[in-house]
Amino acid sequence: MDLLTALSNKSDYSKTQLQLIVGAWVMSAMVEPKQKIDLKNGDIAEDDYDKTSIYSLLYALYRSMGTVRSGNGEPYEFTFNTWGYTWPASWGPGPISPSDPQLMGKNAYAGLYHFDLVKEYIKSKDGKVHIVEMGCGTGAGAHLICSKIIPTCTYEAVDMQQAGINSCKRKFVPELNGRLVATCGDATKLTIPDGSADFVAVNETHVTEMPGRATEEDERFFKTAYRMIKPGGFLVWGNAIPESTWKPCFDLLHSIGFKVLETCDVTKEAVRARDEDKARIDSYVEQLIKAFHGFKIPMLGGKRRELAEIALKNFSRNPGTKLYDNMVDGTDTYKVSLIQKPLTVQA
Repeated sequence: MDLLTALSNKSDYSKTQLQLIVGAWVMSAMVEPKQKIDLKNGDIAEDDYDKTSIYSLLYALYRSMGTVRSGNGEPYEFTFNTWGYTWPASWGPGPISPSDPQLMGKNAYAGLYHFDLVKEYIKSKDGKVHIVEMGCGTGAGAHLICSKIIPTCTYEAVDMQQAGINSCKRKFVPELNGRLVATCGDATKLTIPDGSADFVAVNETHVTEMPGRATEEDERFFKTAYRMIKPGGFLVWGNAIPESTWKPCFDLLHSIGFKVLETCDVTKEAVRARDEDKARIDSYVEQLIKAFHGFKIPMLGGKRRELAEIALKNFSRNPGTKLYDNMVDGTDTYKVSLIQKPLTVQA
């Protein structure tokens, strides 16, 4: 059993199934041809994992763990699968309580709408705007926007992971009286009508990851976004990706017909967020590891436990991991960008 490649994005694994999967992964150490996870920093080579398998595992784990304790002992359910950042002082007062256990992830969503042009556009529509999110995860960000940031909007949250969509339908959709719809689907193959969205939101979505270039998948992804946005509407995009990939992506957006209006570099704030969030992530990983019996298997369990711990912390960009170091040294940069579909197509 290879957790990094074998799980299906169409499945929502139960706690019992996860116990068996983790146990099988622990036992597979006896025949594994090579160790894919770097024990020092959690790095995994691009060719050694499949993103659908990784996220299928993560969303199932989040749901199965239910309520956990933050580093300060505060109860919460892990639903924001986002690194986020501390709120930049230049943006004014932050909209999220500083004591919120998932403050940084919530900042990442709220920050997509901090731009003055966005606020003016929303005001001109009396707040009645429609948002489509490509890669919504558990839908926690969709719920935040609908309930706190733009409380009169409607929202369609899309993700290819069934486990994430199930969490959205369970936890968030019922609270919003029909304003939030959760859809399981490939973001590059959506049937959402042309010109139906005032905003397309892309927040730390698993695209644009190849250093120095935009891929065919990236092109399909952004062309889908362009098609769905109303003329004069916006793509709001935030992520930490290779610094060398931003220009090729912006060039691609321009070639499709978008206009990049404003980009904010929040890498320093993203690093600070990971520093401040370390205790919570450490606590969460500890609670998660203790919940699975496979890690108690003599000899093999201890080794696999170490690998699982560092891999989970790397996905969270925890200090001491490869993805954290990439932001510190500038290999990866976190930017938040406002991109518009012009009212008229330029000749």
